[in-house]
This record gives sequence, C-alpha cells and structure tokens, in this order.
Amino acid sequence: MHDAAGETGKCGQDLPDGTGVVPDDHATADDYRVVVGEECFDWRQLRDPGSLRDALGMLNESLQPLADGRTAAFVDAAYDAECLPSTKLIDALYSPGGGLFHDDRIRLQKLLDKCRVVQPAEADLPRPVRVADGPEREPSWGVAHALARAADGRAMSVLLMPYVPQPDWPSGWLTVTRMTEEGYDEVRAHVLRCPADASGFWRGVYTYERVPAERFFAFTQDAFPRLLFADSLRLHHFKGSYADVLPWLVRLLGALDEHFARTLAECGGDQNQVMRRFKALDLEVSPESPNTKKNAKAWEQRTVRHEGATYRCEWHGKRLWDRDRVHFSLPIPEHDDRILVGIFVGHLAT
Repeated sequence: MHDAAGETGKCGQDLPDGTGVVPDDHATADDYRVVVGEECFDWRQLRDPGSLRDALGMLNESLQPLADGRTAAFVDAAYDAECLPSTKLIDALYSPGGGLFHDDRIRLQKLLDKCRVVQPAEADLPRPVRVADGPEREPSWGVAHALARAADGRAMSVLLMPYVPQPDWPSGWLTVTRMTEEGYDEVRAHVLRCPADASGFWRGVYTYERVPAERFFAFTQDAFPRLLFADSLRLHHFKGSYADVLPWLVRLLGALDEHFARTLAECGGDQNQVMRRFKALDLEVSPESPNTKKNAKAWEQRTVRHEGATYRCEWHGKRLWDRDRVHFSLPIPEHDDRILVGIFVGHLAT
C-alpha cells in the first residue's frame, strides 16, 4: 500500500537528485503572474444599474481566487482611469457617492488591497499590439506590463472581463504581436476572462517556464482543481526523465481534471467508452485488468492513504507501453467527486 508513512511529504526536502518536492517558495512578493487590465474598470458604456452590478459581480468573482497577496497585480495608473463618466476609479472606490453599489464597492476595495500595485517602467509603455489577423490596438498600461514580463520569459495572464470590448481577444493562450523600438516581436501570453479560464493558465505555466521538478506541486491546486494529490507522490518514481515526462503528465492530469468524472458518468460506467474518448485526446487510460485484481499483492500496491482514509487507484494512464504510469481513483463522493492521483511509478506489478 502506498502511504506517506516512512516518506517525507510533498512539502518536505528529501531527494538528492533534485526530483523531490521542496517547500512552496514561489509565493514571493514579485512573483505575480496575473495583471488586471485597466479595461476591467471601464464601466462607462454600462448605462443601466443592472448591467453595472453584473459587471462588478463578474470582476469580484474573478478576482476572489487571485487576490491572495501574491498572484495578481495592477498598475497604479488604474486608479486614475475614468471608470464612470467623469469619475476616476479611486473616487468610485473610496467615495460613497462615487456611483458604485456599496457592497460591491467594498468587496472590490478589499480584493484590490490584496493585489500588488505596480509602478510602470519604460518597458511597459503601451505600443500597438494585435492578435492573429485582428486590428492593431493600443493596450492599457496593465496589458503592456503583462506582455513585457512575458517577453522576459515569465508566464503571464491578463485579466480582461467578458464586458471588455477592446481588446476583443478570446480567452486562453495567445500569440500577441507587439510594436517595439526595434520593430515587431511576438509574445505568448494568456487572457483570463472568467474564473473557469484560470486552470488553463496554470497548466501552461509548467511548460512555458519549464517549472523544475522541485516546484511541480506548487501549482497543482490551481492547475488541476478537481484532482487530489497523495502526499506520497514522487516524480523520481517515473522511469523517464522529468523533462520527458512533464508535457505528458500535464496533459494527462488536465484531461483527468476536466473529463474523467464527467465522461465516466456520460458513458454509464462503460470502461471501453471512457478509454476510447481518452484515446481521441491522444491519451492512454485504462482500469486494472481482472488478473491484476486477483493478484492480492499487486492489488494492494494500488491502495493509497489520503487524509486518514484508504482509496484504491484502480485506473491508470500510461506514457509508453512499458513505462511511466499515473494511477488514480474513481470519483470520491466524500471529496465532492474529486479524483485522487495516488501513484507516480515506472510500472507496478500485475
């Protein structure tokens, strides 16, 4: 049975080869990866109170998981942006007569207080940008700042709410063409338009920044919110190198997070249908064979303890036919039907 007993947990220092898990050190003050574009504070076209209230609600809901003191930032120019006719954001936020509903205004105040305020630098000067064959637009200071950080190799996302008409970029990872002093360059960045977009960004962080093994688990809660991870997981238990395993591992975990529980329900538990649907995603997943279940020793290897309870990781995904497996459970009702990822391994006994 796999358990944390006798091993250092995910937050412990233990592995000399650099593939263990060290304490989460990414929560530093300058480590923000999401920038709130000033466009999010432009409510001048929302003429009726209901639309304004809906917009504030959307913004607050999207900021809530990001406003943790480290993840999100906005440029100080946002305070001077005109958010309502003849009203700057700072006045709307801190004046009872600023035109915002009291509860929404107080909530937004508190959330922004938990975001970092950034002073723009010369590299953040807004210059025309475009996406694909779209028109060139002059971005806000916040968007320009996020793109500048992305150009330096940082995985960055820009928060642009659904009610923001310009720039009219879709959510997800985009290639943005920027005008610079030297000409044009291309920058890969992410656009976040609703809370559901966030996990796609955090998954992209892994490959965009080539997140080292010792920091892999620092992002799993954000990247794969529907999954649970056993404390006994170790990346060095794979046979393949971390560099080889990482792209496949992120794709597999992302697919399990988004599709496994729903697909299992839609297929009425038909394992072959579930396998075919994941095959269409270019991923191999399967339940353990009847022979493995009859082998008491092999079946016990699929048992994992998590938060004081014992679970069977009776499904697995495989990178290659002969190596690198991720064993995971069926949806767990007492954990809101989340799936426990219990074992990283080269190959278990069958």
